[in-house]
Amino acid sequence: MRRSSRNGLVAGGLIGLSLTGALVANALWSAATRIAVPEFPVGSIAFGASPEAAPGTAAGSVAGEAVSVVLPGNRLAQLLDSPEDAGGPVIWRFTATGSALGITGLDYSVDVREQRYAGESHDLGSGVAQPNTVLSKSTMKVYRAGLGGDCSAIPGLPEDASEGRNVYVYAGEDVTLQNAGAGVVGTVTEHEWCVAVEWNDEGDGRYRNDVHVTAFGEDGSENTALDRWHAVVGAPPALDMSGTYRSFADAEGVGEDGSSARNRDRWEADLYPDGSREPDVVISLQPFVTNTNPAFDRRP
Repeated sequence: MRRSSRNGLVAGGLIGLSLTGALVANALWSAATRIAVPEFPVGSIAFGASPEAAPGTAAGSVAGEAVSVVLPGNRLAQLLDSPEDAGGPVIWRFTATGSALGITGLDYSVDVREQRYAGESHDLGSGVAQPNTVLSKSTMKVYRAGLGGDCSAIPGLPEDASEGRNVYVYAGEDVTLQNAGAGVVGTVTEHEWCVAVEWNDEGDGRYRNDVHVTAFGEDGSENTALDRWHAVVGAPPALDMSGTYRSFADAEGVGEDGSSARNRDRWEADLYPDGSREPDVVISLQPFVTNTNPAFDRRP
């Protein structure tokens, strides 16, 4: 499927600078929001990323450092919705946007960096999520969108997938946003990315019914029939149980004749976290400058 890649006008959230001298690569970046190409350009770079909920607020790279987008934990918590409310995997999108003018080009890499909540973080470099979070019981896949931003073609697990790993990034290394020397003044290139998070369903069991019927007619004839049906038995998605709430009740009554009666009953309820404390997931995009000179040392 053809991947989503678009050109458009330079956005205010991007950051760029044009040079005329033999300056170091980091000097290609500045806080200017418009790109003006001089008469003899060496190059200019602009790069940013934005989440689906705020496409006009791109986080821009000031000096070639990585930029981040954040997948909110409350979106992941939607996987805990009841089965009748759930609509399959959670799908979330973000966009990488950039421009490279003159002799420069632009590559970048995508990495899922960490889970973050209330000032605490969990490193996702190994792809293994923090225990007893929604992500730890799910599989996250980060991949390029198809034509028109389509995210329906969720890739399967790679052949080297390891047990216990929760996060996978597909073709996230050395992504070419724009070839060196191919930039057009006043335009940017966009790559749309998809994040699909699926709950790791476990087969809970199957309820099976077999019915055998025999009937005898008035003439002594015999007829038999066999039928069967079964249903898959499963529990809704949930985090590990945090405890059990138990209630006890004692009752005693005395009748008009002086007789007495006593009874005791109990009931309990299992308590599960609701996912409201699910950590956010930070996705990092690291840009790299390229050059029409094949001997150029690519650097952020």
